[in-house]
Amino acid sequence: MSEFKVGDRVTVHTSQGGPQALATVARFTHDGRRMELSDGSEWRADGKRQWSFRGSFYKGPFVEPERDGDAARIAKRRAIGQIRKFANDLDMDSPLDAAALKRIVDLIDAEKAAAP
Repeated sequence: MSEFKVGDRVTVHTSQGGPQALATVARFTHDGRRMELSDGSEWRADGKRQWSFRGSFYKGPFVEPERDGDAARIAKRRAIGQIRKFANDLDMDSPLDAAALKRIVDLIDAEKAAAP
């Protein structure tokens, strides 16, 4: 029997990266052995994806009940990714003018100055 039930909010974790995504348990299939999340992914009912291959044991991504701070960590991770992609795509041919870029830099500087 699974510790999860339909409607539970859960966090998908990677082995090393921590919380990656939030979802809700949508339903159970295969006589309760498979759990489907609101994002369409399927998991074993215990929330684990583990297997062995040629004597090695691999612990893949896993699902846990949502904890305090998971949503904030995921939001921060995604914001960092968007900022990196934005900065990586910038060049002199960017459609943003100098004034728009200066406003972005000013906002970044103000946030950095306000951080503890």
